[in-house]
Amino acid sequence: MADALTPGAAARLLGVAPATLRSWDRRYGIGPRERSPGGHRRYTRQDVERLRELCRLVGEGLAPAVAAERVLARPAAGPPRVPAPRSEHGTGPRPGGETPPVGGAPTLQGVARAAMRLDADLVEELLGRALRAEGVVAAWEGLAMPLLYGMGRRWADTRRYVEVEHLLSWCVSSALRRIPAPPAADRSGARPVLLACGPEEMHSLPVEALAAALRERGLAHLVLGACTPVDATERAVRRTAPRAVVLWSHVGGPGGMAALRAAVGAAVDSPQAVRVYTAGDGWRSLTARAGRGHLGSLAEAVRTLDPG
Repeated sequence: MADALTPGAAARLLGVAPATLRSWDRRYGIGPRERSPGGHRRYTRQDVERLRELCRLVGEGLAPAVAAERVLARPAAGPPRVPAPRSEHGTGPRPGGETPPVGGAPTLQGVARAAMRLDADLVEELLGRALRAEGVVAAWEGLAMPLLYGMGRRWADTRRYVEVEHLLSWCVSSALRRIPAPPAADRSGARPVLLACGPEEMHSLPVEALAAALRERGLAHLVLGACTPVDATERAVRRTAPRAVVLWSHVGGPGGMAALRAAVGAAVDSPQAVRVYTAGDGWRSLTARAGRGHLGSLAEAVRTLDPG
C-alpha cells in the first residue's frame, strides 16, 4: 500500500476529474481494489494501468461503457497494451489497406476528449495513426483542421481552454513533422517549393501541413516559417531559384502584399521559371491578389505543386 495513490492523486495523474473516477467505479466497476486502514480508496499501479487503458479507449471514440467492458475482459495480470508500431517510413497502405488497432480509427470526438484531458501522448498517437492511415491531406482536412477550428471557436465563445488549443496545436505540429519522405525519394538537385508566411503571420500550421504533404510525396521543399521578413523571402527566392513559391497569410495586412511583390520581382529576375502562389484567408482582406494563382485548400495546393 505504500505506493498506492489517493483518488485526487490518481485523477491528476490521469488527467481526469476525481468525480469521473468515482463515476467509473460506481457504473462500471473499474476502481480501486484496496482501501487504507481507515477505509479510504487507494489506487494501486494496476488500478491506474486499467484506468489509463480506459482513458485511451474513450479517447479513441468508444463509449465509456464499451471501453469498460474491454478493460474488464483483459486478464487481471495481463501486460499493459503496447501501441501499434509505426511504419519505418510512414508510407503504409491508405484507407482499406491498414487495419486500425483496437478502438477503431481516430475520431474527432476521441481526439478532442484526449486534448481536453491534456493527454498529449494520446493526442499525438491518434493524430499519427490518422496521418499514416489516411495520408496528410485527408487527415488534415478531415480531422486536424476541424479540431483546431472547433477549439478556437470554443475559446472565442467562452474565453476558456486556451491551454487545450495550444496543446492541440503543438501535437498537430509534432505529428506533421514526423511524416517522412518515401524511402526511394531522391531530391538531390531538385528545385524546391519555397513556403513562407507573411511578416505579420504567426499562424503557420497550414504551412507545416503543406510541407508534410510535399514530403510525403518525396517533393523537395524549403520552409521559412512564421513571420518571415520580406527581405528574407526575396533573398531565398533569388538564392534557391525554386520552381514555386507559396506565401501564406491568415491575418492579411500590408506586409503580406510587400512580401508578394518582393517574391514576384525576384521570380521575374530568375533565369528559371518560378511560379508564385498565395494561400490563406488573409489574402481576401487585401486589395489585390497579385500572385500567379491562389491555392484555396491543402488538396488544391498539393494537386498544383505535384508535377506528377
